[in-house]
Amino acid sequence: MSNIQNSLEALALALRTEEEGYKLYKAGADQSNNEVVKKIFQQLFKDELMHMDLIKRFYGVLNESGGWSQLSDVEKNYKGLAGEFNTIFSQALEKMKSGQGEVSNKDLEVYQKAIEFEKKGVQMYAKLYTENSDEKAKKFYAFLRDMEQEHADVLDNTYQYLRDPDNWYLQQEGWTLDH
Repeated sequence: MSNIQNSLEALALALRTEEEGYKLYKAGADQSNNEVVKKIFQQLFKDELMHMDLIKRFYGVLNESGGWSQLSDVEKNYKGLAGEFNTIFSQALEKMKSGQGEVSNKDLEVYQKAIEFEKKGVQMYAKLYTENSDEKAKKFYAFLRDMEQEHADVLDNTYQYLRDPDNWYLQQEGWTLDH
């Protein structure tokens, strides 16, 4: 099997993975009554759609030309969830403080699944990065790996908040009982 064929199969796997993420986040957003959960998952499924479009474009170019495409400046500078997090979080916190949207056990379960899903995505893209010698392919996989890592970090941070807001605030402020 050729390097191009292997790369096309890897991109097809990446596309299926992003589609799975889209379904997970869309369902999580649709089912939650909690504003933080809903908004975070809505942005995540938008990010997954962007990843799917990107993978499809790279697949098409590789399939037609036998060479890797490059990320555009817009794609390289795409911030997605990381860029929207502070706005989403602060607006949603205001609504939660007013008693809107309790955190359910189902929300927390979906968050745990999402964190694991993103960690697997980081591992997959890191492996694809390592296995490739083409610099354009490496940049592409590094971009996706880094976005998945940002997703995992944001999900973990908000999961900690949703599970125990008081402790989360203590951790964020760096308070200890020694002070």
